[in-house]
Amino acid sequence: MKRKYIQNHNPVTFSFKPTREDFIVDEIPLYEEGKRGNYLHLHIKKTDMSTMEMIAVLEEQTKFHNISYAGLKDKYATTTQYISMPASYEKYFAKFKHPQIEILDSFLHKEKLNIGDLKGNRFKIRLHDVTPKSAEKLDEVLQEIVRQGMPNYFGYQRFGQDEDHFEKSKEAAHGSKVFRDRRLNKLMTNAYQSYLFNDWLDERVRLCRDLDYMDLDLFEKKWGLSTEEVKQLQGQSSIFKVLPGEIMLDVQSGKWVNVTDLQSVKKPYKERKLQPTGLLVGNKVWRSRGAAGAIEARHDDDEVTMAGERRVAWVYPKEIKSKYLKKESVYELSFALPKGSYATVLLENLANRDIEGVHEPKKTKKSASFRFDDPDDYDDEY
Repeated sequence: MKRKYIQNHNPVTFSFKPTREDFIVDEIPLYEEGKRGNYLHLHIKKTDMSTMEMIAVLEEQTKFHNISYAGLKDKYATTTQYISMPASYEKYFAKFKHPQIEILDSFLHKEKLNIGDLKGNRFKIRLHDVTPKSAEKLDEVLQEIVRQGMPNYFGYQRFGQDEDHFEKSKEAAHGSKVFRDRRLNKLMTNAYQSYLFNDWLDERVRLCRDLDYMDLDLFEKKWGLSTEEVKQLQGQSSIFKVLPGEIMLDVQSGKWVNVTDLQSVKKPYKERKLQPTGLLVGNKVWRSRGAAGAIEARHDDDEVTMAGERRVAWVYPKEIKSKYLKKESVYELSFALPKGSYATVLLENLANRDIEGVHEPKKTKKSASFRFDDPDDYDDEY
């Protein structure tokens, strides 16, 4: 899957493969620690196992089969995350031991965790085979990303590597193909939404690039914009340009804003109080209008039966730190991302190229292609 990045530098060469030493993910919790409540929250560290594999171990320990979590974490990594269950199961963890699972902390809370109940994730990543010249370029592009943000693509973990994955995910989204495993069926339908979102975002990034490099008369004709609208686009300080009819997210209220006047959103967008959003296809979801709607319609699908929603299109990594270890040719990088965003997408922005080859699918006796019968081969955006 090809994606266009907003940076225009030559691709940067480095090596990255998710391992317990080189890929560390820490969940940023939504809930603060409590002292009383009906639910037990566990802060857990796991190594080289998926969230669902970890939960299977805990279910075997407790005989409780409805453990809840805020999000799925990468398998090939060292990760921490929070899970919850009824408080009565606290006794089962007094002497719990497992070579890949460590309970860091536990506390009682009045709320149980649901999918999405997290603020974001912190990442620590080590890139290998980095030359001094590449390290300088990585530093430079990092500063650009701090100032300008980056496109919020779905990462390669969202998709299978089977050549027919798109068609199979489309069939699942249309209801013409149903997988035996309900969770796999949901992940496949979500993958179809993600394909269309990424294609839409790729087109929007190309529009922004065209504005910088294309003759303005040709730009107006290609994108169906008036001269006045193009001037308003040029007047926006953000690298991702907001179009007439855009649907934006009010960060403070969580409400959707339908943009009818570009001038009215210029200041709050610059201050990051409003964020542009893209469509995750489905029913009962707001669609963009005007110029924004014309592009969005090319990546819509009215045959999808599931519920749709909107996804923030542009994100701003925080807490970015980096260090170059010249003798080891290693570039160490740490940062925080909001929930739903992928660390590997930041790496692709740094490299200005796809790095999907770093994720190795499981192999079967029949073939080396991605397995569709194993939900643990998929990764959630949380």
